[in-house]
Amino acid sequence: MPTFRVVFAAVALNGRIYAIGGSQGFGSSLNTVEVYDPSSNSWSTAAGMLTARYGLAAADANGLIYAVGGANSGGQILNATEQYSPPVTIYTFVKN
Repeated sequence: MPTFRVVFAAVALNGRIYAIGGSQGFGSSLNTVEVYDPSSNSWSTAAGMLTARYGLAAADANGLIYAVGGANSGGQILNATEQYSPPVTIYTFVKN
């Protein structure tokens, strides 16, 4: 992973793994999102969250990723939820 982080959330979606938020040490929080693609064994950076947080939960629902709760750099518990819509490659089969 390009960015060192602990207490982050991870979600698998569309064949990729999303590492979301986290902390780089006591009193810090991250808003960064990085994506691992196992087919190319490579990492890329996705759009960051609006709110930096660690200790959060994340889940996918209907192709969208939700980052839920966590705490900010000051240790304040957050009740905010953010939604991320990852890019999707859609393959369409056309019948002959």
